[in-house]
Amino acid sequence: MNSIVTKIFTAFFIFGIFLSSPSIGAVAPDQIDYKGNTITKNGQGTRIIFFMKVYEGSLYLETKNSNAKEIINMDAPMAIRIDVLSSIVTADAMKRALSEGLEKSTGNNTDPIRNEMEQLSSVFNTDVSTGDFYEFIYLPKTGINVLKNSELEELIKGMDFKKAFFGIFLSDNPIQKNLKKAMLGG
Repeated sequence: MNSIVTKIFTAFFIFGIFLSSPSIGAVAPDQIDYKGNTITKNGQGTRIIFFMKVYEGSLYLETKNSNAKEIINMDAPMAIRIDVLSSIVTADAMKRALSEGLEKSTGNNTDPIRNEMEQLSSVFNTDVSTGDFYEFIYLPKTGINVLKNSELEELIKGMDFKKAFFGIFLSDNPIQKNLKKAMLGG
């Protein structure tokens, strides 16, 4: 009995160290300069699934802001950067997670952005590896520029899609509440 308690305690201790240790390979820059726009990191957090750090998510804005609804609705340069930390993040997993996130963000009303969702899904037709990073850079009158490792993969137009995409991380029903809080600088 004492041996079982010791093993359980040890397992929780190791998971605690794992969760509190700094992420390796996720050095998101303090600023992103893109097409004449400079945006600054507002906040960064870690997406955790089953005690595993899977990616770092960073939010970039022109000026610091902690109001999620305002950010979602703003028509101003901004970005979300995802730094892949784990091999469990595959192309199929990204497609699935982003699709589910868009469904949650829109209250299951994805019909108006169905074509844009297909464009986003097409970005993940190539392998995703630990160390890859994706930048989803929104520019007014242009749309979301989707970059993989600094290379433009896709341009997805439309303010409705922009709101839904940023809502994946910042809506009232985000992909992970702790990640939302961290991205908002909290």
